[in-house]
Amino acid sequence: MFNITKEKIEIASEIVVIVLSLVSIIFASGIVWRVEKKLDLSFKFLLASIIFFSAGELAGFFYIPPSSLLVYFVPAAKIFFAVFLLAGMATMRGMIRRIDGEK
Repeated sequence: MFNITKEKIEIASEIVVIVLSLVSIIFASGIVWRVEKKLDLSFKFLLASIIFFSAGELAGFFYIPPSSLLVYFVPAAKIFFAVFLLAGMATMRGMIRRIDGEK
């Protein structure tokens, strides 16, 4: 009835990840637009991480010739994703610790 192959499942899952990451950019942008100070900084880092994740996923979806310098973009995007995610979480953690009265 349905001809479901491994390749079709992989393509469908990649499309779902790309669409959801683009929706995450919209949501995070809306939050950054509305908040201030440390929370703003935290969500800017998180937004940057989502953008790098989305760009890396999008670039990985297309064929990039091995001789192209773009081959290095996908691993670099993953590194930037991790760095900005960690920075956003660290900023949020520091803000929450200050609210709780920790030093």
